[in-house]
Amino acid sequence: FKAATSQVNKKHQAYFEKIKADQKENLAAKTVLCEKAEAIASREIDSSNGWNDASKELDALQKEWKGIGFASKKENQKIYDRFRAACDQFYNRKREYYSQFKDQMTRNMEKKIELGEKAEAMKESTDWKETTDKLVELQKQWKAIGPVARKYSDDLWKMFTTACDTFFEAKREATKELR
Repeated sequence: FKAATSQVNKKHQAYFEKIKADQKENLAAKTVLCEKAEAIASREIDSSNGWNDASKELDALQKEWKGIGFASKKENQKIYDRFRAACDQFYNRKREYYSQFKDQMTRNMEKKIELGEKAEAMKESTDWKETTDKLVELQKQWKAIGPVARKYSDDLWKMFTTACDTFFEAKREATKELR
């Protein structure tokens, strides 16, 4: 009986030793993922493409995290909290970036609407020299403003260019008659 229980105890002990070893490996793997996530979260990103690429990297890390087993009870929650903090930091920064980006695009749209209205007001002018100079200046300002939301971009551009084209076509016809 003693030999049999000794054998069972050895198997029992080996089983739990393997679990402990696996948990140590899992903790080490999760620590590496935490370091990668923290590096991504602290990276300086200044473009939409950069944010999209970093998001894909972080999503891959999260998927990999789910594939790793548990660490010890004592360490599992700590390591998870560390990983979650890095992910939260990243997504908060991303949300802030896009909020500012959206605000900037709204301001750009307002500026372009204003330029379009100015161009509309000048399209019937027959003061060729002064209006030409003003429209060329408006076109330079338009280029310098920056992007607007795609769903408004084409309409704003059409409004602006139609006004400019109307004036320049009338100027071309008027100067043709003078020749």
